Amino acid sequence: MPRVPILSYHHVGPRPAGTRFASLHVTPGQLDRQLWALRRLGMRGISLSDGLAQLRNGCGRGHEVVLTFDDGYRNTLTAALPILRRHGFRATCFLVSGLIGGHNGWDDGLGVGRTDLMSGADVQAWLAAGMEIGSHSCTHPRLPALDEAACTHEIFESRAALQKMFGVIVDHFAYPFGDFTPATVDLVRRCGYASAVTTKPGTARASDDVHRLPRLLVDGERGLGRFLLQVGTPYEDLRHGRGLFTE
Repeated sequence: MPRVPILSYHHVGPRPAGTRFASLHVTPGQLDRQLWALRRLGMRGISLSDGLAQLRNGCGRGHEVVLTFDDGYRNTLTAALPILRRHGFRATCFLVSGLIGGHNGWDDGLGVGRTDLMSGADVQAWLAAGMEIGSHSCTHPRLPALDEAACTHEIFESRAALQKMFGVIVDHFAYPFGDFTPATVDLVRRCGYASAVTTKPGTARASDDVHRLPRLLVDGERGLGRFLLQVGTPYEDLRHGRGLFTE
């Protein structure tokens, strides 16, 4: 069955001392080694749009890896983009439309450090480099906690705002905090998105619901061996009960 791993990155930069979420911080050196290893294994990093096309066309046979970056941190541009370009890879970055040029306000009060998000000019530079953007809502709330009207606003208006700001089609959504319900998934579908990604672990398959695609979190506290085990073998699918031949 065609399948494509979808990797999930967050911060690319030094790991702050004492941070509550150390696993979400991948250093530039780690990212460079990971992409180098993928290239040496004959694999290439692609955008989510390209990955979905591979699945639809039955071409996902282990040579492509979708690279995604959540939240739109400025270090995605300053640290990750030069590495992506050096290896000739593409990626998709999920942006919080109402916080362009701001900071990670959804973490305020949680003991998590303040990190700058990409500005409008930064996003334009990301796009000019051949990369893709997707929506991560307007304000990064926990969508299942909202009523239907507020949830629809977060999902629909974020897409509309990003398309207006940057003049590109925004077809993909990432659920903030990975939180969703069947009702949330239905709203994302009705708002016109071609796909949505979750934090549920696993490799995306042609038989998966395209509005609840699994991803593989790249853990900054793990070494290169564990990374290659995730990406190049059925390890994560077997670990989480997704059988190799499950339709």
